[in-house]
Amino acid sequence: MPPSASAPLPPRPTPPAEAPPARTAPPLSHTPYSTLGSNPNGLVILVRMDPVRFQRLPKNVFLNNLLKAIRLVMEDVVLINVESHLPVELKTIRQKLAAKQIIGFGKNLLDVAIRTTQLYEPVLLVGDAAYLPAAEIELLEEDNSRKKLLWQAMQRMFLS
Repeated sequence: MPPSASAPLPPRPTPPAEAPPARTAPPLSHTPYSTLGSNPNGLVILVRMDPVRFQRLPKNVFLNNLLKAIRLVMEDVVLINVESHLPVELKTIRQKLAAKQIIGFGKNLLDVAIRTTQLYEPVLLVGDAAYLPAAEIELLEEDNSRKKLLWQAMQRMFLS
């Protein structure tokens, strides 16, 4: 072989992939939340709001009327305020509450329902927990079309 026609160089090995970045967010089991109500077997309602509004939520007319329509009262419910932009873990909630029915008023509230749910479409989650995602309460209070969608979904979940 003439000196100018050298053999092709072997391909350079690709560098190893970089390790994924270290997790900077706390695990979802540490997502802070507060509760109102004490019925461990009752309906769980998830929200994300400031603490003052959350304390007033048991007196919310819209929410009380909604519960009455499915033959429940506020004493049948545990309210959970997710106090982070991160969702709360279903497993964490179920360690303290035997929640079989959960309504989420807002986005990104429950870990197992983030990518698998659509508003006003009840779904069966891990185990036997039914979850109904809905818009924030303050949006529902002012919008009859959203109320109608929510009511239809609640009938499918609670009254069928």
